[in-house]
Amino acid sequence: MTRDPSPSFPLRLSIVIEWANTRLNGERRAAALLDRLDQQCQALLARDYPKTLPSESRAFLDRLDKRVELLIVSSEPLPSTSEEAIRKRLSAAFDVGIHVGKGLEYYPMKNFGAGLACGEILLFVDSDVLPDDGWLAHRVGTFGRSDVDVVCGQTYVAPTDLFARAFALGWTYKLPERSGKVFPARKFYANTIALRTEVFRQAGGFPSIGTRTRGAASLLGQALERQGKRVWENQNACVDHPPPSSLMHLAVRALAHGRDQYMKHSEERHLAGLVRSVGIATGRFGRGAYRTLRGWRRVGLRPWEVPAALAICAGYHVFFALGGILTHVSPSAMGRRFRV
Repeated sequence: MTRDPSPSFPLRLSIVIEWANTRLNGERRAAALLDRLDQQCQALLARDYPKTLPSESRAFLDRLDKRVELLIVSSEPLPSTSEEAIRKRLSAAFDVGIHVGKGLEYYPMKNFGAGLACGEILLFVDSDVLPDDGWLAHRVGTFGRSDVDVVCGQTYVAPTDLFARAFALGWTYKLPERSGKVFPARKFYANTIALRTEVFRQAGGFPSIGTRTRGAASLLGQALERQGKRVWENQNACVDHPPPSSLMHLAVRALAHGRDQYMKHSEERHLAGLVRSVGIATGRFGRGAYRTLRGWRRVGLRPWEVPAALAICAGYHVFFALGGILTHVSPSAMGRRFRV
């Protein structure tokens, strides 16, 4: 188990943000993330903790260095006006580094940022998620438990309109359960995960996944498990993930999702792999439809909006299935396309 250097040694927090998701969800969303991050970091360093924070978490957070390292990684240089705007948004609590990983995609950006990090605690957060109040304190404070080396939280879609409500129920993420429990995670996402830096590096970072664009978090979880490192989930550490920003984004994301599921289960172009891929799409739609029919009141859907929500869910999974079918026909072409 990774040990802290000394009870009196200040621990540094390094936060890595990939800038890839701003292509589809915009810099306005990323700016809102930075605002919330700045607010929560200032509260953390001022020792202004949520009332729900356990005593061992408070003791751990008391040991944090008064400066937080923030590493933003982009695949290409940002305009000087964007860099200046980012730095102006953030308070003096941050040591900000904006780095270019030429041509890097989502997971390699995270690995690139982690390689530059100086802190003992490494927190990955995506440029398009919005943390709930208390997210940072609960997430990082979980390391106050001696058995915790990796901690994730909950990712959900805030039901702000019909489109978002459909995705809140019918997509990948579940509705949040803010019970405050900390328990072994069955699954985690790379959009918000914290690890002791040494543990992440010993695991080898996010593994290569070839031409896929998703799935490295699961492989990292397997590597951590082989090392005897359990991933814990803190239900008080939640982030809001946006739904697709447009119908085109919906189609592109679903096609990529279907491609990745096909490639994950079919290294060769076997008919069984195609059947499995379409079956997964059908099963996911069935699960989403079931959650919609059971939980429509929880997200504020009105009865006459339920069919529309089901149609949105169905549309996503039709493109999901199509992504698997097209990959079966031409894996090389699909590997080059839809890099989201």
